[in-house]
Amino acid sequence: MKRIWPVVVLLAFLLAGCGPALISGRNIEKHNYVVAQADTLYSLTMPELYEKLVHSELLEYGGTLEADRVKAFLDSVLCDTLAGFKADEIDLSQYYDRHRMYKQRYYRLLTARYFEEMAYKKVTVDSQEVVAFRSSRPDLFALDEQVMLYQILISPLGLQNGPDSSYYNSLTPEQLDRKTAEYAWRIHRLLDFGEPFKEVARWYSHDVRTKSQGGLVGWTTRGMYLDPFDSIAFAMDSGEISQPYRDETGWHILYVQRLIDEGMQPLDEEQYKAAETSLIEERAKKIAGPLKDSIYQQIQLMFNEELLDTNIYFVEKETWAAIVNGQDTISFNEMRMLEELYRKRFRVPNTTLEMKKGMLLSLAEPYAIVQTACAIGVDTLPEIVAKERALRHKYAKQIVYLDSRDQRWRPPDSLIEKYFNEHTDEFSVDEELRIQHIIVEDSVFGELLRDQAMAGVDFIELAKEYYPGEPSIRADLANLGDIGPEDVPEELYAVALVTPVGGVSHPVKTQYGYHIVKVLKHTRAVSVDQVRDKIVSILEKEHDLQVFNGFRDELYARFNVRFPGKIYPIHLKPLAARSK
Repeated sequence: MKRIWPVVVLLAFLLAGCGPALISGRNIEKHNYVVAQADTLYSLTMPELYEKLVHSELLEYGGTLEADRVKAFLDSVLCDTLAGFKADEIDLSQYYDRHRMYKQRYYRLLTARYFEEMAYKKVTVDSQEVVAFRSSRPDLFALDEQVMLYQILISPLGLQNGPDSSYYNSLTPEQLDRKTAEYAWRIHRLLDFGEPFKEVARWYSHDVRTKSQGGLVGWTTRGMYLDPFDSIAFAMDSGEISQPYRDETGWHILYVQRLIDEGMQPLDEEQYKAAETSLIEERAKKIAGPLKDSIYQQIQLMFNEELLDTNIYFVEKETWAAIVNGQDTISFNEMRMLEELYRKRFRVPNTTLEMKKGMLLSLAEPYAIVQTACAIGVDTLPEIVAKERALRHKYAKQIVYLDSRDQRWRPPDSLIEKYFNEHTDEFSVDEELRIQHIIVEDSVFGELLRDQAMAGVDFIELAKEYYPGEPSIRADLANLGDIGPEDVPEELYAVALVTPVGGVSHPVKTQYGYHIVKVLKHTRAVSVDQVRDKIVSILEKEHDLQVFNGFRDELYARFNVRFPGKIYPIHLKPLAARSK
């Protein structure tokens, strides 16, 4: 044994040194090798791959990417690069829809640059002109007095149609008015306790138009709402919450997020820039207008009259309808965008030949501007050349990526049922619901208890203090254990079903009072129809992965991709730390 011992120690030491490597920012310089290579066109080193991972959004909170996830990320990087190489071989003009989108973007780019050169760059303004222009145009820059407003409405009608409708409908009008006021002030106390205004509005407001948006009414000027709205809202400061006030619709609680005084606002940097931009825009339009008129007057069109004098929806969309100044072609597809408009305007079932010629003349105007821009060399400007290449490459790359997905594929019913039967453990489980609850008399108080439970206060400790009845048995009463639909009131069971495990429900009304429910366990049996959407999503993702892998493999074979270096797990700092 004495002879074997040194050998065992040495073997253990060597094995320890052969453990899996972990790459991080501290040792990345020691892994400076090529991890992937594509012919002689492209290679990627491990430090370059690590840098791409650092700038990705993977592992927001930091951690280790296992080797298979590193490989998946590497695949996405390589496919994007190789798809770019393949895009250089695409003749974009052979793909009508993508070529049309590219052409529209490029022509808008040329048009904008033409007017920038011929109009905007010829406009000069100084600070005195900007200030004078702003002062002379209160119609553009003066504002009405207004508030950015949120509100909570508590109304008698809302109470009568709410969860306690039977109680409130039993009251006399005087009693209902008094209870509505009490309810509004109770809601206001929630705000005093620090509950966010928008959350309280979502829970309790009776204004169906605004409650889903946290009570947002928007920018509001004087005179828009019933008295005493103006005297209250416009006397408040930004960030202030009003006390409840009453009008004929009910009780209102207002929150003024921001207040703007009437008239011209102080001339700050933002206001000056807005005035300067408006002045330049106004003067540039005065220059651009005559330029456009001159270009339009020189348009010459050659029409495809034989096909124009038909219903254009029976003509292939790529077919030419007119040629502008002997250079650019307008297709029947472009005409279809205006056909319905012209039919409605002239109240005809089909436009006449003359109507179509008028339509084509309006469609020709942008082409004529582009031709004029190219005639003075706008298309040869280095910035425009670079942007045109980027646009062409972008749309060509989209064509390459069409092979990476099969968007029309949907799993057949037989495949859905097969997946369901093969994964019964994932879907078919025993019906069981384990809950705790607390009964209170008041739904607002129930919300306060819920907030405490959601903030981390032990639910049973809350029950010991607030559950009605003998203190010594409150915990037992609160802990209902495993239940089914027959064991508790229907309303209670329904809210427990939709409350996530570990969550606490909002108060729900039963014959015993208001309950807040904490769900400890939630399992139930399901049918294939109940999980069909989930299975469809799973199968579509699996199919997408298969198609993408085929796309990837085709690119790898075409560009002879090799992986000379080993792929190891990589540790990343949290996103916030690595983005600094």
